[in-house]
Amino acid sequence: MRGTWITRPGQLVVVGVFGDIEVHHHPAVQLAVGLDGPLAVSSGDGTTQRCRIAVMAGGAKHALHTAGATSVLSIYLGPETSTAATMNAASRGSSAAPGVWAVDGADAAAAGAAAAVSTGDLAGAADLVAGHLLECAAGQNAVELHPQVREAIAVVSALLPGSADLGSVAEQVALSPDYLGRLFRQQTGASFAATARWTRLLVALDELSRGASITDAAHAAGFSDGAHAARVCRELTGIAPRDVARALRPR
Repeated sequence: MRGTWITRPGQLVVVGVFGDIEVHHHPAVQLAVGLDGPLAVSSGDGTTQRCRIAVMAGGAKHALHTAGATSVLSIYLGPETSTAATMNAASRGSSAAPGVWAVDGADAAAAGAAAAVSTGDLAGAADLVAGHLLECAAGQNAVELHPQVREAIAVVSALLPGSADLGSVAEQVALSPDYLGRLFRQQTGASFAATARWTRLLVALDELSRGASITDAAHAAGFSDGAHAARVCRELTGIAPRDVARALRPR
């Protein structure tokens, strides 16, 4: 695995050369683009679709396979964003595999993203893909996040690398833990705990990108140890931390 990445508010953008990525899931909505050929995307039930652009809903199990593409652009949208809400609605309405939307007629958008990536403009590539998909999803009845779910996500980020358990976060947003937990699953497709692990993993990835060791990055993000971080990394990305570490170039 080789690649580079950028972070923006509510967004992580990664481009690189990948092999097969095993089944995983994450709270973020993922937009995956085969920059030089098609992808094969498998859903949790084993349904496999070939496409140039795929959208995976938050919490949807999926795997990515090489099917002509060697270079892949992945855009991870934070569940708190309005674009993620629209993409969640569109991908969950997919008839072939609910939660995994293989976008038809996306060759031109994929080629445009590839051209932007070739000049180093990852932000421009991400905006182009997101804009194309929003046009494709026009008319979707997206459910905007409950304001206290959005607030809870912000609280989790503020608490890291310390503890960010459901009870303490629910207290800060004035909801019962049970109700907040149900809201997370209903509106994002993922549990509160998975969202907290994802947010913690993003902190560790940022530390890796700055040249930290896997152990130091894990501790900086509040994981108990490197083994704990490794399990979460595989669960949420389908990739081992050592492969992620090789992919991220220190800034």
